[in-house]
Amino acid sequence: MKRLLSTLFLIATVAWAAPGHALVKYDAGTRSIRGVQLLQDATDPKVYYYLPQYPRLATREDGTFELLCLKYLDANGGASGGLFHALIEFTLPPELLAQLQDSLKLIDSGARIAGPVPLMQMVKDGEEGKGSFQVISSLLADRGDGGFTRSMVASGTAPVTPESRAVVGAILSAQGATLLWNSLTGPTSDVSVAIHAYYEAAVPGYNARVTADASTVYQHFSQIANTQKTYSRRQIRDVVDKLKHDGTLKVEVFDRSQGLGIKNDDMAGVLQVVTDKLTQLMFDASTGWSSSPARETAVESNQIQGRQDRGWLARTFGGAKDTQYYTDDQWVLKKRQDIRQNTFVLTLSKNSTIKVPLDTAGNLGGLYGALGQDTRYFRIVNLADPAFEFRPVFFQLDGDVLDSFQDDVNFVSVSFRKTYADRPAFTKSIQFSRAEIQAGKTAQTISFPRLGMTGNDWTGYEYQTRWSLRGGPTLSVPARAEDWIKSHDAAISLAPPLERRVIEIEADRQQFAQQGLSTAVVEFASTLAGKPRLQRKATLRATDTAPTSKVSLYLDPKSPLAYRVSWHSAKGDHLGRLGLVESDYLFIVPPSSDSLRAAAGGGR
Repeated sequence: MKRLLSTLFLIATVAWAAPGHALVKYDAGTRSIRGVQLLQDATDPKVYYYLPQYPRLATREDGTFELLCLKYLDANGGASGGLFHALIEFTLPPELLAQLQDSLKLIDSGARIAGPVPLMQMVKDGEEGKGSFQVISSLLADRGDGGFTRSMVASGTAPVTPESRAVVGAILSAQGATLLWNSLTGPTSDVSVAIHAYYEAAVPGYNARVTADASTVYQHFSQIANTQKTYSRRQIRDVVDKLKHDGTLKVEVFDRSQGLGIKNDDMAGVLQVVTDKLTQLMFDASTGWSSSPARETAVESNQIQGRQDRGWLARTFGGAKDTQYYTDDQWVLKKRQDIRQNTFVLTLSKNSTIKVPLDTAGNLGGLYGALGQDTRYFRIVNLADPAFEFRPVFFQLDGDVLDSFQDDVNFVSVSFRKTYADRPAFTKSIQFSRAEIQAGKTAQTISFPRLGMTGNDWTGYEYQTRWSLRGGPTLSVPARAEDWIKSHDAAISLAPPLERRVIEIEADRQQFAQQGLSTAVVEFASTLAGKPRLQRKATLRATDTAPTSKVSLYLDPKSPLAYRVSWHSAKGDHLGRLGLVESDYLFIVPPSSDSLRAAAGGGR
């Protein structure tokens, strides 16, 4: 199985299917394990997404492949053509995915594979959309006269979402079937598939870092020498002050916004404001970080201790004005350090996404070498087998009933049924409408399969017809819906379940002139679908050159046909009596002059 999977497709690059919610890193986090590329999630460093190595033939739940290649032969044993059908998917086998997960944990503890990398399809000129799945083949692309392919179907959409599949199907000519069959026997075939797609990856678009480090050091050193004899004081004061200010301001900017099309005017403005304020804060000697601390005085009041003052008795009771003191020499040393340290760090960053294009191409090579002996995938079919035989049945409208579609019939439908003992029945319906009849379509064919039936009864079938009458009901033949007409005939003539009568009407035109008549109108009435109705009118004029006229009528079988003639002249009209048509010939005679005068006078 592993060898089979490795020989199904030779891939130039990588294709994949992935969920649409994940975003991976572009600059870092990529790992390659067992030849499979893993991309790190943009926000969680412990989550990875995989890119499958190459497209594969889709498999069913039982592990079999979604592949069928047929070559069929005609009844004489010659090559007649073929059929090719395959489903393609882009994923990793579950066992390989489990091995990747185990290997990843050894490298990065706690890391996991969340699924495939999100993939979006790319069409012409890099635009987003569908149609990125393409079949590349000289055999499956030529549909012209003399070409190898009679019809070609491809999904046109790459299977870039989880559990999605792409389909490739073709019906081949005799030459195309033979060439494709032989092509699939080698390591490289004539059929390849190509995918144009991309995925989105996160990439830093703008990153600015401001670092401020300022230190202020104040050192103070005082040295006092005091020598006193009698009433004299000697003080030596020496103060050493040293103030040190050392400030450092760093501004580092990484900007690829122009190449990515990012507008970073707001980021640059914030950076400028922060830098200006920080510079002022650092180097303002009066209020900023570098302001000097309060200075030390050289010698403060009562700083030298131990000198002898006049005692309490001397101050109280007086005494000598100048008390003798002993001489003392004292030294006071003083040292002070005041150190300030100020640090400021500011980071401004803005990320973006880029489209990483991926193009893949795979070749269907080595399939016959791996699966050629399995009849589930490769078969040669002989069309002379009874299982593939079809019998056509022709349904033709009777030429004598075509005129019925002008006035009486809307349409006729045919329901066809062929029953089998061990499988569902074959059924089909056809229809003849008034528009089709006017266009000359008076015949249609229904072909039903033999499906391996033996014996002469395999040619038998059943059918029903339904005639829609204008302004009336629909007539079914047979009348009951559960009944069917059985037949073995290769052709069926269709006629409505009505009696058709063609009546020839004749009149003496000379009598029209003698009686002063201009027109005679003959009306016919009969029963149609169980209801009496006026069907047709025939008009005879005195100026007609032909002595006879013909009228085609449809009525219920064995129902009577009635007629009545109305006469018209300049002097008035005369309505004749109702009569029955006894034969297909009807001779009408104008009324007498007395009858006409009576009609003109108001009588009949």
